[in-house]
Amino acid sequence: MKPDQKARPAEQSKAGRVGRPRRLSTHQIVMAAIELADGQGLGELSMPKLAKSLGVGTMTLYGYIDNKEDLLDRIADQIFQGLDVPDHDDWREGLFRFLSDFRAAAVAHPALARLLATGRITIPAVFDILETFFQKMTDDGAPVEDAVRTFYAALTYTIGFVLWEIPRARTQPETAYADQWAGLISQLDPHSFPILTGIAGGVVPTVASTDQFSWGLNRILNG
Repeated sequence: MKPDQKARPAEQSKAGRVGRPRRLSTHQIVMAAIELADGQGLGELSMPKLAKSLGVGTMTLYGYIDNKEDLLDRIADQIFQGLDVPDHDDWREGLFRFLSDFRAAAVAHPALARLLATGRITIPAVFDILETFFQKMTDDGAPVEDAVRTFYAALTYTIGFVLWEIPRARTQPETAYADQWAGLISQLDPHSFPILTGIAGGVVPTVASTDQFSWGLNRILNG
C-alpha cells in the first residue's frame, strides 16, 4: 500500500480494529437468553455471558434490554405466549389443562419454573391469566379468597412438581429413575418393609411421572 492510501473498512477489520456492531433484535436476545438459562441454569444467566454468546459487547445489549430484571420479564413473556387459557365451562377442567400445559413448557424450559419459584414476574400475561381464572371461579360461586387460594395452591404444586421432576425424570431417562427405585426396593427386607416391597413398590418408582402430577393436581382442584 502506498503511504498516501487509506485503509478501507474491511482492511481495518482484518487488522483487528473494531468494526460495525452486529445488528440484533430483541427476539434474538431473548431466545439466546432462554437457551443460555436452560443450558446452564438461571443462576448462570448474566448480561456479560449473554453478550458473549451473541458475539457482541455487553453495552450493545442495553440498546435493546433495560436491565436483567427486564430480561427476565421478557423471558417469561416469551414462554407464556405459548400458553392459552382453555375455553372450558368448568374452571377446574380449564385450570387443569392450563397447568398441564404450563408444566410441559416448564419442563422444556427449566428456567421458567426456577424463575417463578425465585423471582418476580410482572408481565401483562400473568395478570390476564389471574383475572380470567378468578372470574371463572367466582362466577361458579367460589368466594374470592377461595378462588385466589385454590389457584395458587395448584400453581405452587405445579412449580414444585416440575422442580422435583426435572432432575429425576428429565435430565435422565424416566425409566432410569424407575429402575433406580426398583433396584433399591429389591434389596429391602420384606419383613422390615412389607409395604415398600409389596404393592407400593410398584407405585413409588412412578412419582416423577405425568400420572403422579395429574393425580395430585386433580386432588387439589377437586378436594
